[in-house]
Parts: sequence; structure tokens; C-alpha cells
Amino acid sequence: MEWTTLQHLDLRHVGRGVGKPLQPHAAAFHPSQSLISVAIGTYIIELDTLTGCKIASIDMSSPVVRMAYSPTSGHAVVAILEDCTIRSCDFDTEQTCVLHSPEKKSEHITYDTEVHLALTPLQPVVFFGFHKRMSVTVVGTVEGGRAPTKIKTDLKKPIVNLACHPRLPVLYVAYAEGLIRAYNIHTYAVHYTLQLDNTIKLMGAGAFAFHPTLEWIFVGDRRGTLLAWDVSTERPNMIGITQVGSQPIISISWLAMLRLLVTLSKDGTLQVWKTRVILNPNRPPMQANFFEPAAIDSIDIPSILSQQGGETVYPLPRIRALEVHPKLNLAALLFANVGAGDNLKNRSAYTRDGRKQLFAVLQSARGSSASVLKEKLSTLGSSGILADHQLQAQLQEHHLRGESQLTISDIARKAFLYSHFMEGHAKSAPITRLPLITVLDSRHQLKDIPVCQPYHLELNFFNRENRVLHYPVRAFYIDGINLMAYNLSSGGDSIYKKLYTSIPGSVEYYPKHVVYSKKQHLFLVIYEFSGATNEVVLYWENTDTKLPNSKGSTVKGRGAAFIGPKDNQFAILDDDKTGLELYILPGGVTEKTDEKTGQPDLMNPTADIDVPSDVNSIRGPMQFMFESEVDFIFSTPIESTLMFACNGSQIGLAKLIQGYSLSKSDGHYISTKTEGRKSIKLKANEIVLQVHWQETPRGYVAGVLTTQRVLMVSADLDILASSSTKFDKGVPSISLYC
Repeated sequence: MEWTTLQHLDLRHVGRGVGKPLQPHAAAFHPSQSLISVAIGTYIIELDTLTGCKIASIDMSSPVVRMAYSPTSGHAVVAILEDCTIRSCDFDTEQTCVLHSPEKKSEHITYDTEVHLALTPLQPVVFFGFHKRMSVTVVGTVEGGRAPTKIKTDLKKPIVNLACHPRLPVLYVAYAEGLIRAYNIHTYAVHYTLQLDNTIKLMGAGAFAFHPTLEWIFVGDRRGTLLAWDVSTERPNMIGITQVGSQPIISISWLAMLRLLVTLSKDGTLQVWKTRVILNPNRPPMQANFFEPAAIDSIDIPSILSQQGGETVYPLPRIRALEVHPKLNLAALLFANVGAGDNLKNRSAYTRDGRKQLFAVLQSARGSSASVLKEKLSTLGSSGILADHQLQAQLQEHHLRGESQLTISDIARKAFLYSHFMEGHAKSAPITRLPLITVLDSRHQLKDIPVCQPYHLELNFFNRENRVLHYPVRAFYIDGINLMAYNLSSGGDSIYKKLYTSIPGSVEYYPKHVVYSKKQHLFLVIYEFSGATNEVVLYWENTDTKLPNSKGSTVKGRGAAFIGPKDNQFAILDDDKTGLELYILPGGVTEKTDEKTGQPDLMNPTADIDVPSDVNSIRGPMQFMFESEVDFIFSTPIESTLMFACNGSQIGLAKLIQGYSLSKSDGHYISTKTEGRKSIKLKANEIVLQVHWQETPRGYVAGVLTTQRVLMVSADLDILASSSTKFDKGVPSISLYC
């Protein structure tokens, strides 16, 4: 998995004509909708994160220091301004109201000033306080609401942070030296205290984060320590601790879709952690093993800024803040503002340091191959010196000119001699566009989409005289190791089948895809386990209440698909992407033999036979082998025909009949060459995500969803309709699912 850019929110129009371009300095996501508010200059602008369109813009008359969406009102932001006033900004009415004014009119702060803000969904109030003050102020978030009240806490210690529990009436006040107290938001009575023993030195909480379902609190200390507390019991206990670094932790966010924790340090270092809980009553929990670094590549700032039509700047800006959407796999990066004067002053020093690093790499790689040099140079990518995307751009440019002899080592030496990586790309202007980023799993593009079995309206539904749609009784989806059933009438869901009895706690897994046959009442669920091992779970739906519930079985494989108009065959794609196993279900088909020779009849390879309806009577597997690697296989209602897709290459159909045998293989040979057969050519980096078939008066038609477009194709792979328009900048495009 890696960080990638979805789009850059264009804010270049703000402040146009009044001087130099402005840079966004604060942002906040809506708690449930795909909206973001951005503070730039004296304006707060609300935008749609899917389309990038501006929804509203309000002039606050003073720059925003800190802001957040009010959880008790649908469309309002509460903000602290540089003049120390607290204002509510309602985007529905496009009006603002002053909630609190400072006692001293001359009091003034900047967006670098630490101001603590906490809102609760249980009351229309906001708690705020300045850094290291001895009191907390509470005020209503609506006009005419609660009057400002100063709360004196029971401890005479400097307050270093505030946070409200997202579900409980609890206010957390962080004091210096690492002590945190939980107060009731109504009575301000002390619930409990979070404090370590004197053996672990802390400076005070720099950031809070809450688990969306469990009663876990994550605390990032100003000494660089990350802690996790379980507050579900009367006496909270620490369940995890690790040292992130020496710099203070200024931001913690929980990625709900990926179940990961993101920390941001003051020096701009971004790290991602996964939590691990070992439930063993015979052993005490290991606090040191609770946090583990997640398998995500380090964020590459030059690549993030240059993707999706952006442009990078040098010296590379420091990440100042990270805002994460509470429900979506979406985040916004805010950078420190480096003035033009500072940029010019630091340019020579930056170039000198860059040349020192580059010289050390070139010296250590003397006599090495180009691959070794490239690997060593990639370590400088995150620092902005010879970033990988710039190397590739240079090589491609010279290749187009016909100068194919230029190598990466030549570019590195040229960069060392002339420092072109600094002088040629330096840009002193502010970053006027806000990058929206996400964590992308290139192996599983639909990881953010729930694994469910969709149902579709028939294409000829509106041409019928009696337009009555028979909805299914329930819809199926996968939750962990459970096959869940959602009742469309009552709205309730229940565990339909537990697909695995147990999975070891040290094994990481997630469901990838589910295929269901209405005719066979069979589920094929694909799981991926840690170590890139894949399994397909087979489960027969119990249609007879008198019979005992059938047991599921597993087959090794990375993909599964049903074949034929009666779904009486299914295929499993092996992990090596070339092997294919074909199974024949009870009541399915088998090869017909010639009466005289006893050999398979190639002119009529399949015919219906009667097989007892026994779960254990599945025939197979029959081995096939693709000529080259295949990334996905998809079901088809065509007899003995399978659809396959190769990323960025083609979509094809394969006839699963006995053909030419490979000399070194026991299976059947499936050609993936495009010569002499019909196929659909895919664009560069285009990946097929889903395929769904329907029967029409003109034959079978398939809807094909890719990462770049939607296709309607015939059974002969003729493109009937195509749309390459994307109404949003998602990866993959969310509008394709609506």
C-alpha cells in the first residue's frame, strides 16, 4: 500500500489581485459527508471532496487559527480567529455569528499559536483554551446559546490539550507531565485519571484520537511517545506504548476503513501503525507489541505534489498538519508556509546539503550496477533530491529525443555537478492548492468498497407491461469471517454463516470478493491472508430448513467465477496467475466421449448428465494453464466460457475445452494472445473491477466496470456503449458505483 494523490483542490482564485498568492493553513472534514472546509486568507471555503467543486465561500474578516465542524448542527463550522474571537460559520445561510469575544481587544494570535478546541455531539457547546493556561472556557455553538463560562479545573497545572469523547459525555483535559483527567461535561465531576508511573517520563498530550467502536483512546505525547488506553472498565489501563521518535506528536488520526493509526510529528514525519491485540487469558497483554508499523510505503512529498496535474516545490515544504476524514479513506495535507525570502536564503544551503548526500551515495555505489544505484538513489526520494518520478521523467524525455544512452547514473552525476535538481525546479511561490490523498492498495482496488453481493434492475424492466420488481428477501455482505444477511424488509442484519471457525490472532486477513450463484445457491468468497496467500471459501446456502446446515470448504486460489447458463461449473485462479482449476457441480456437465474410440468428443465437449445432489460429489479439478499471467477472472452465462482480464492489457474470453497440451504440463492450454480472436484493449494502468451479466432479447450483455470507464459489451466482446467521463477524482471513481 502507498500514499497517492486523488486531486488538488484549486484555491488559486482566493485573494487574486490583492497581492501574492495565498496558501491554505487550516482544514476540517465533515463528520459524515464528503465535504471539506478550507481556511485560506480570511476566507473559509467549503468544497466537495469527490468533484472538487466549491460549494460556499464566507469572508470571516480575520484569518482562522483552528476550526472544526459542529457535530450538533448539519452544516456549520466553529472557528477560532486571529483576533481571538470564536465564530460560527453556517454554510446553509452563508452567515457568521460571534460566539465569544476576548476580554482584551488587543489580544492577537497567529495560525502557529497552539489553541485547543473540543466539541461534543451530545451538547451544542464548544470547549476551548489557550496553551498552558489554567482554565477552560465553554460556550454555546449557536447564536443565543450558552453564555461563555470559565471552568476552573481541580488541578493547578498548565493545560496542554483538550478532547471530547465522540460517544460519551466526557471531556479529557491534558495537563503537563503527561497527566490526563476525564470530566463529565454536565457536572465536571472527575470520572478517572490516565497517568503512568514515574518510570516513564512524559511532557503532556499533543494529540488525541478515538477508536470508532471500541473504548480505546490514543494519545500522542510531546516527548514522541504513542500510548493506547482502554477506558471500557472502571479502572482504565494502558494497553499499548511505543516510541515514535524524538519530536513531539502533533496529530493522531484513525483511518476507519483501513483500521490503521496515523501519527504526525512536529518535524513533518508521517507514520502509520496497526494495532494488534492477543486475546489469551493465560498471558498478560504485551504493551510493547500493541503498535506495529503498517506495511505502507513512506509518503513521497515530491510525488504527492506532482501527481494529478500538480507541481512540486523546492526546498520541500514540511507537513504542518494532516486532516483525516472520520469515515472515508481520505486525508488532506497542509504544509508550512515558506516565504520567498526564506526560500532564496536557504536555496544555496539546501543545494550544498543535497550535494553532500548525493556525493555520499555516488561514492558508495562506485562499480555497482544501475539497479543498485537506483535503489540507493531512491532513498533520497523523500528528501526531494533526485526523486524517482523526476528520474523517470528525465529518462523518458531523453528517450523521446532519441538519446537512449542516457542512464540514471548520468543524471545523478549531472545533478551533482550542476545541482539542476535544485536550481531548475525551485519554486518560491506558496502552495495554493490543497492535495487530497488516500492510501491505495494497488493489489486490491476495491478495498474501500464493502464486499457484498449486488443485485441489479433488469435492462428491459421498463419495457414490461407489469412493472413489478421482485426484490430479494435479503442482501449478503462479508464482515470479517462472517457471511452477513441484511433483511431488506426489517432493516436488520444477522450472521448467516461463519465461514471460518477460528483464525489465529497473528494472521492478518481481509475479504476481497464474493460471487454468488442463485441457481446453485453457492457462495464463493475470496480471502487474502498475510503473506499474500489466498483462499476461496465454498458455502452452499441451506434452502431446506429440514436439512442440517451445510459445511463450507476451502480451495487455494486468488479468484473464482461461475461458468455456463446454469452456473454448473466454477473456476479457481491459482496464486501464480497462470494456473486455472475447473470444477463441475452436481447436476453439471462433463465431457462426452465418442462411442467408438472412447476419446473425448471435441466437436461436442459437454453434455448434461444426472448427478446426485450431494455436496461431496463435485467433480474436478480439471487443470488449465494460461499462456501468460491473468489478473482477474469473471463469471459468464456462456457455455464453457470464462472471461479474464490482464491489467492494462486486455479483456478476453477463454473456452474451457480440451485444446493443445503443453509439453511440460498435465493441463490444458489457454492462449492469451490477441491475434486471431476478439478482445477488448485496455488503456495503460486500467484495471477491470467488476463484471455483471444480464439477458436481453438480443442476447447476453455485460456491464464492465474499470478504474477509468464503464463499458457495455456483448457476448462477442463488441463494445455497445462506453463512458470515460469521471464525475469525481476517486481511486477508484466513486461515481461509477452510484
